[in-house]
Amino acid sequence: MRRPDALAPRHAAAELASALREAGIRVPVQRGGPEPRSGVVGLGSLSPAEARRLAQLVRTGTKRTLKAARALRDVLDAYRIDLSGIQVRAGRIALGTASPATAERLARLLGAARPDPDTPPTPLDAVRVAERLRDAVAATTGGDVLHVRVRETADGETELGLGSIDVAAARRLVTALRF
Repeated sequence: MRRPDALAPRHAAAELASALREAGIRVPVQRGGPEPRSGVVGLGSLSPAEARRLAQLVRTGTKRTLKAARALRDVLDAYRIDLSGIQVRAGRIALGTASPATAERLARLLGAARPDPDTPPTPLDAVRVAERLRDAVAATTGGDVLHVRVRETADGETELGLGSIDVAAARRLVTALRF
């Protein structure tokens, strides 16, 4: 079975033209003849009213994702967990970056076990924290994978670049973190 995004450009153009017509947006969609580039659907010019209508449709389609991102941001703020980089990108919720201490705190809130109390306190190992956060997110969301990258900032600090999650995973995290 073919994936929806694997449609031929002329089929994708026809589907887009139909959806735009249904929404009352008149815009020429190139279907036949030479494509601007191989595998690309070309759109003609939009009037300002049509552009606004198209923007409204896109926002309506992303409303669920935006609400989930807001709920996640709110519950994290309630715990004073600073993930200020949360934003919606390409239909997913990008979590931004976190310090190792913030990521460790989030992992613990999601159920990660505390480090062995008999071991002497040491600076947080960012790689270990990334693994603990990945595992905690997977356990909380039912197996969703969070990609976490450890990197150095320009000023030499270590930070964790957190990947993105889908709406369902964000909702499960919110449910797990609600107090």
